[in-house]
Amino acid sequence: DMFKKMPFPFTFKVFLFDIKNPEEIMQGAKPIVKETGPFVYKVHKWNSDIKWEGPDDISYYAYTRFEFDEDASGRYTEDYKLTILNTPYLGMLLKVAETQAAALPMVEGVLADIFKENDGLFIKVKVKDYLFDGLRMCENEGKGGDFAAGLVCKQVMAQAGDSKNLRVENNSVLFANLHYKNDTHLGRFTIKAGVKNREESAHLALYNNQSYSTVWEGEKSICNRIEGLSTTVFPVNIEKDMIFESFAEDICRRMKLTYKMDETVKGLKGYKFTAANDSFSLKNKNNTCYCNNKSTLLDGNLGCVKDGITDLSTCTGSPVMVSFPHLLYADKEYLNSVDGLHPDSLKHESFVILEPLSGFPLSLAQRVQFNIFLRPIEDSEIMANVSRALFPLIWIEETLQLDDKFTDMLKNKLFKALDIVNIIKWIGIASGSACVLLSIFLAIYNNKAS
Repeated sequence: DMFKKMPFPFTFKVFLFDIKNPEEIMQGAKPIVKETGPFVYKVHKWNSDIKWEGPDDISYYAYTRFEFDEDASGRYTEDYKLTILNTPYLGMLLKVAETQAAALPMVEGVLADIFKENDGLFIKVKVKDYLFDGLRMCENEGKGGDFAAGLVCKQVMAQAGDSKNLRVENNSVLFANLHYKNDTHLGRFTIKAGVKNREESAHLALYNNQSYSTVWEGEKSICNRIEGLSTTVFPVNIEKDMIFESFAEDICRRMKLTYKMDETVKGLKGYKFTAANDSFSLKNKNNTCYCNNKSTLLDGNLGCVKDGITDLSTCTGSPVMVSFPHLLYADKEYLNSVDGLHPDSLKHESFVILEPLSGFPLSLAQRVQFNIFLRPIEDSEIMANVSRALFPLIWIEETLQLDDKFTDMLKNKLFKALDIVNIIKWIGIASGSACVLLSIFLAIYNNKAS
């Protein structure tokens, strides 16, 4: 039943970065941001169209639905307004500069017709529009304005399907960060049922019927290999030397979890496994295939990004970089390019705490941040003097703590049963020992009597 539908929701927190000096950034000043939030959502999860694929494989679609939690969010309502970097606006300029530089003056001349109320590199928006409802562009397919705006919008609408964050609706293009995963699924999973080998339970075998993706370098590289855990199901009898890998379809890759410490949750002892510090580091040889030497860097040259981030362009269709929140473990050049970031492993690392015997996750947190390179663009009137920075856009935290019903189930059904078994075991040992002693006593007695 838990596999079909989680009986309680996950907690999903969104933190945004309110920009404090937008005008100064346009003239080359260091960006100043302030973390704002959390905006809290309940995330309901269920699996649908579940099928057995042979004796040991199960396939299904994993659905999620977001529900805003007013009580947990407090003063941070969905109508809360803040100043953000206009990602589709910047993305359009970067794309044109890299692929059709000669058309850049023409595109800049019609940006106001394309974006209208959302025109500008920095804009003030409502949180619900930025996350779900969408920031509108190319309204009425860009018609009614400059002819060139219609041509640009036609191209944008044709390519919208290549980006997770863009969608075409009512003859307009909408940009939203989380709409693409609300009340829908992101593909078909096939996992091991654990019939043949219990340790393989919930291990990912295929994603969209493929054992390798085509996102990263190398047709069958380790980066493209589909594997790892895909659900909140872990094997039983957890050992501290175990290494877990979790596949995250949002970022098209796996994350490794290793043991860090013992931790107690609601009176239950657990082993805490955390995401490796070098998860986004190219110094880790297993990560080198996440670079194709085609990332446009802060200096405008092509190459591989520095430690602490991964370029998701080939995954999301947008020039977005993933990292740990507040650029935890990232290269100092990136961290120092913006004021207002304060990395803290206690707040920003990803982890899972597992009950060792059953493998039940007592508590878990998945935390990632999305960023974008901001840099001057040659021959651009708008972007000529803008500062260079790895700009933080949004960071998210998805958490789950096993509720009292299930912790009580572990305590009362599993551990009490084990205690009873343990008691019976010692009674058996004591009884057996008594029988042995009695036999010895009788043997000695019979020898003396004879």
